[in-house]
Amino acid sequence: MTREQRRAELVYERLKPYASRDQSYRDNYGSMALRFPALVRSAGLVQALAFVNSRGKDEHRDFVYDLAAVLAKLNQQDKKDREQAFKWLFEQARTADLPHYLHLTRETLAVADWFKRFSQSILKAEGVD
Repeated sequence: MTREQRRAELVYERLKPYASRDQSYRDNYGSMALRFPALVRSAGLVQALAFVNSRGKDEHRDFVYDLAAVLAKLNQQDKKDREQAFKWLFEQARTADLPHYLHLTRETLAVADWFKRFSQSILKAEGVD
């Protein structure tokens, strides 16, 4: 299995349960998934993570925690829950030297792209391309 296939598989596993949630939840989660890559590109990884985590909406926090859980799993970090995975990702991004920060940003964007794709197909998210 390629790394890209592994990303897709992990994201799909995370998003599939949300398909049965109410439309409002799916819309809010999906809109953040659609907007997150642009947020990372414009503000930077640490700022984007902090912003989404502080938004106050459970759906937005769920998205960033799911993203962190996938990244932790890809990096063979055994985190017991999504919040712990988010803390790991935030700390990694906050303390990384430049080469590691750039690598982590690229990896985050690659995973976020799968969240965006599956949010459009599974959650029927719309609005941002």
